[in-house]
Amino acid sequence: MLSASYTDEQAKLTEALPQRESEIQRLKETVRNTAAFLDKAKRYTDIQELTPELLRLFIQKIVVHEKEVKWSKHAPQTVEIHYADIGCMENRQTAKPEQHKEIPKVS
Repeated sequence: MLSASYTDEQAKLTEALPQRESEIQRLKETVRNTAAFLDKAKRYTDIQELTPELLRLFIQKIVVHEKEVKWSKHAPQTVEIHYADIGCMENRQTAKPEQHKEIPKVS
C-alpha cells in the first residue's frame, strides 16, 4: 500500500517537473529583464524633458482600447503601456468619472 502511494506520488512529481522547470526559466528571464530595465532607469534619474529617444528606450508600445460606451465623455478607457524589457505592468485602479477634472479648452 505504501509502495503504491509512493509510486503514484513519484509519477505526479515526474509529470510536473517540466512545467516547474519552464516556470523557473521564465522567472530567471524576468529577473534578468528587470535588472536590464533598472540599469537603464538608473542612468536617467533626472529627466527634465520627455524626448522621443527616451520613449524609445523605455517604452515598447502603447495600446489604447476603445471606450466601453462610445461617444461618452466619461466612459472609462483602458490604456496599456508595454515597457521595454519588462512588458506590460497591470494597473487595475481606474478613476471614477466624477473624479475626472474637466480640461479647459484653449481658444
